[in-house]
Amino acid sequence: MGRRGLGVLFGLVSVVFLASAGYFNAVLVGGFPLFILLTAASAFFVEGGFSNLAPYTVEQYGVRLGSRSSGLGQAANGVGKIVGPLVLALIAGSSNIIAPKATAAAVFPAFVFLGVLMLGVALAYLFLGVETHGREMALGPEEMVVRAPVLETRPS
Repeated sequence: MGRRGLGVLFGLVSVVFLASAGYFNAVLVGGFPLFILLTAASAFFVEGGFSNLAPYTVEQYGVRLGSRSSGLGQAANGVGKIVGPLVLALIAGSSNIIAPKATAAAVFPAFVFLGVLMLGVALAYLFLGVETHGREMALGPEEMVVRAPVLETRPS
């Protein structure tokens, strides 16, 4: 399937589970909160998508630029870990952005926000992603490639 197709799929499935978790946040199924099941399912696809993304930068930009591209991706991840909770605090209408208290009314908009972010991930894979599956990994921009060693057989 490749990293690009899997990224699109995991992003779109995450949108469905996140929006569903927000919408059905108060529903019980057999006395068990449906919210827990939908949140766990969304976590599976969000985290699975991240495990698909982690090696993608090195595969895309080659061995020499891979550490820089991976570092840039982690920097963006760090910014998201700061900005994301701030936006969620604004959605919740909390005056305390350090430890916002979530209200029941803020659950659905917060999960829709998270779903929109995952939709952005799916669209980025769809429109910006380059498939790396089946390609040889380049060492750098000079198009040198890493090849698997070939074992030679000698007649006995």
